[in-house]
Amino acid sequence: MTIRFEFVFALPIFRALFYDVTVAMGVYALVGWEVTAATVAAILTILGYSMYDTIIIFDRVRENIPLMRKSSFAAIANQSLWETIRRSLATSFITLLPITALILFGGDTLKEFAFALLIGIGSGAFSTVFIATPFLAVLKEREPEYQRRKDAGLQEKLDTVGEQADVTSVAEEPTAAEEAPSAPEPEPAAVEDGAAAAAERREARRKRRRARPHGRAR
Repeated sequence: MTIRFEFVFALPIFRALFYDVTVAMGVYALVGWEVTAATVAAILTILGYSMYDTIIIFDRVRENIPLMRKSSFAAIANQSLWETIRRSLATSFITLLPITALILFGGDTLKEFAFALLIGIGSGAFSTVFIATPFLAVLKEREPEYQRRKDAGLQEKLDTVGEQADVTSVAEEPTAAEEAPSAPEPEPAAVEDGAAAAAERREARRKRRRARPHGRAR
């Protein structure tokens, strides 16, 4: 793995393989079955199968790194998982079919071998998706390049949330017309009194002008 990819890619595989072997041997201990040569062969088969399944996803991760130049490594790993999850699940399901047939119809030796394979392949599919790939993302995001991408992505999310909050607050603010209290409408009686007073003032001015002998006073 170090030669094919890089050393950081090999560490998650070690962790996933340790998980697969631990689960398989733990179930064997709980059931109380004897560990035989067939069990050891099954454990080695589990290691090869789990490593192969993990390499498929890691190879897609390596292909997506130059294509997603501005994305964080977590986004790259998540995209790679979505692109390969169907194949991984389909492979695991198809492999489990003959193994189940061996458990149901095989002899004692084949049953022990198939039982270990059944446990190991199930745990291998789980460890590839939920242990190896997330652990790889955690290790790679500690590198300076992906740390800068992660910080830039978080800052962009914060800016987007802030802009959405500003737009929401502006939309909720009342307009000036809504804030200003409307002036009370004058009563009809007050309107009539004001018109009568204005008419009286105009009539008084006309009378004063007519009373002057020479028109307007200079």
